[in-house]
Amino acid sequence: MLRTLFAGIIGAAAIAGPAQAVQVCAWIDETIGEDDYHELKLWLEADGEAQVLYKITGEGLVNENSRGNAPNSGTLVLRRKTPNTPWTFGVTLEPPGRIDVIAELRAIPGDIFSDVETPLLASFTFRRDIPEGETTPPKTLATKQCATLGNPR
Repeated sequence: MLRTLFAGIIGAAAIAGPAQAVQVCAWIDETIGEDDYHELKLWLEADGEAQVLYKITGEGLVNENSRGNAPNSGTLVLRRKTPNTPWTFGVTLEPPGRIDVIAELRAIPGDIFSDVETPLLASFTFRRDIPEGETTPPKTLATKQCATLGNPR
């Protein structure tokens, strides 16, 4: 009986197949418009399908007189090779200043109303100084950062 149960478990695992590691890359498109309006747009792209909870933290766009941020979170399905932008934020910011944004990818909670922190799967940090007089942002934040999630389901 025990041998039959063990064989059944092994067979079920073989049918389900191995957990596929998913690589996710993140980057931010940054633009500066009229009147020092800075806009940040987070992009995520995976090489496979992944369901995650994203959380945006950090100080946001900061100078000596103000601090603008839009902490946010939500569930997201990433599809293979399909860039997705779950978060955009903009604020008028007169340089000098800095950008401080952290994008976390976490396991989806079993209960969407739960306040329990789920396991961290990946974290992407976007920071740079904004010098006085800057009118065109460098491509610093547009450099892709990549991390392997493992099995985020």
